Amino acid sequence: MSTKMNPTIRDVALEAAVSPMTASRVLSGQAKVSESKRQAVLAAAGKLGYQVNPIVRSVMSEMRRRKANQFAGTIAFLNTSNQESAWREHEYNRAYLEGARERADQSGFALDEIWIGQSDWPPLRTLKVLQTRRIRGFLIPPGGTEAQMEFSFAEFAVAAFGSLPFKLLVNQVMPDYFYNSATCYEHLWASGYRRIGLFSPDYDMSACEYQNVGGFLSAQWKRPRKWHVPVGSGAVNWQAAEGAFLKWFQQHRPDAIIVSYDQVPRWLEKIEVSIPRDIGLAHPLLSHNTAGWSGVDLRSRLQGEQAIDLLTAQILRNETGLPREPKRLVIPGVWVEGNTTQLVQA
Repeated sequence: MSTKMNPTIRDVALEAAVSPMTASRVLSGQAKVSESKRQAVLAAAGKLGYQVNPIVRSVMSEMRRRKANQFAGTIAFLNTSNQESAWREHEYNRAYLEGARERADQSGFALDEIWIGQSDWPPLRTLKVLQTRRIRGFLIPPGGTEAQMEFSFAEFAVAAFGSLPFKLLVNQVMPDYFYNSATCYEHLWASGYRRIGLFSPDYDMSACEYQNVGGFLSAQWKRPRKWHVPVGSGAVNWQAAEGAFLKWFQQHRPDAIIVSYDQVPRWLEKIEVSIPRDIGLAHPLLSHNTAGWSGVDLRSRLQGEQAIDLLTAQILRNETGLPREPKRLVIPGVWVEGNTTQLVQA
């Protein structure tokens, strides 16, 4: 027997005087190989001590299966918005849906968008449409209401992405709000800023379960107390929030702010504060409305892809209904250097 370690398909093919493709077909049990060649390959494999890797065999078998049967079923994207075009035309949302649709296609699934946010659309109609279209599972995006989900999930796989405004124990993909907030602080600190503050809408804090506050405070805690700035918050309505923001700013005078109000540059301009000359700004949820800002890219497309992976994995395991132990996959964002910050002398 040959003493060569880990002989390959090519070694077997050379020994048997056949092509590597023929050797592979014989060793994988495929037909369409003459008996003489089959015997030659098996004899060569025995002589060389070749052994089939069971993991490779399993992977190749699965690849052949998928190639033979590309279509795996239909899954749905439930558009809970009151605008039918919200996930296709709005720039901030579109990346999520594009990522989800592309990953679904790669996995052999068709992705149907079902607009359930219409004012005259009852929850039971959603159930009927899902059943009629033979939907195997559905994806719930952020937003919407608890009432829209008041139908039986028993026969479907379910997953969500983003922050839901109501409690629903499903497998879910979310931004890593804690990490993203701390990342903003660390980059601002590295740029030389010292009095770094966080000002956030009450809704954002609640929606992300105060993880943005936790990330900010964890980063601030590592710095001397003389640099600490209390967290500020305001209403969702930006008009009401302006007064609260300016009061907080004038009281604490931070030299950099982590803030998710897109209107802050205009508010500061009113009191003749220049960005980034006088103050730095970092946005923890960058979008098309904050083009040019420094802050964190949430990697929305990746979130859409990973949500589909959660959903299709349940389908392939034949898991339906609400999971006993729901999983939460958090996606860390990526820092983007923009024109709202600068290097300062600490």
